[in-house]
Amino acid sequence: MGIDPAVVGAYDRFVPFTSLSTRIGLCAVEFDVPDFGLRLAARQDPDILGPVAIAARNAETMGEALRQVAEFAHVYSPAITVTLHHGARDVAYEFGTVLRRIPYRPHVVELAMGVTMSSFKLRGGIDFRPTRVTLDHPPMSDPRVYRDYFGCAVDFEADANLVVFPRALMHRRLPEVDSVAYDVAVRFMAGHERERALDDAVTGLIVRALPAGAAHLDSVARLLMMHPRALQRELADCGTTFEQLVDDARRDLADSLLSNRGVTLSAVARQIGYSEQSTLTRSCRRWFGCPPLARRRELIAGGR
Repeated sequence: MGIDPAVVGAYDRFVPFTSLSTRIGLCAVEFDVPDFGLRLAARQDPDILGPVAIAARNAETMGEALRQVAEFAHVYSPAITVTLHHGARDVAYEFGTVLRRIPYRPHVVELAMGVTMSSFKLRGGIDFRPTRVTLDHPPMSDPRVYRDYFGCAVDFEADANLVVFPRALMHRRLPEVDSVAYDVAVRFMAGHERERALDDAVTGLIVRALPAGAAHLDSVARLLMMHPRALQRELADCGTTFEQLVDDARRDLADSLLSNRGVTLSAVARQIGYSEQSTLTRSCRRWFGCPPLARRRELIAGGR
């Protein structure tokens, strides 16, 4: 299909959309499984959407989650489009493709619509049922397969690929919202200077993780839904490293805490992720050319 095997599993690399659709379509034909796209969607985690999924998962409401998906779908794949249509009682989530001529297009559409359904169930509740689903192609399987999968009536050869649901669902509040992760994801996707946005995103997560001693490459990469090696490569392109960002975050946080005489040196060490105060002393000598107490005196004197 023209897909480089080295790209498979690399979260920071795109594969040609036509290659993806051809692969899915040929699997359906060769295995004689016409609903291959839906079966594959049922096995995929909606978090494959990366930063788009982070923003959607941590939005305060279902409506805000869907708006983030619609606005930033191109970050996941430049070949797809997502549009929300608001009616008096219903809202329609429309999936489309920028490319008009795509081999085996119905199969990749069903894959996308299946992942969409999984996302709705993840955020709207396992009992979520759309009002109606429409597909712009003829049925490739028994219509009962589609009805069982989506849990509602499915119309074929329609004008658009839609998941239609009650408007009230847009106001449903989502559980376990992480506002920091939400802001980080949106800034990452919306930043005009992508390098700066990545620096800020990683630093924000490091600062939050320092007091718990969890500012590790693997854990931060997992929050960004990136492979650790991919994150290191992206940071290298920005002219920095994960280790440098951790050191910078520790230095800035230590300086802020040392300026407050009410914070003990042992507390400063703990807050920046050190288990021993002696490590703080060595770092302060490297950062500021003096031990922590001397740096505190400088900061307090400067504040006066």
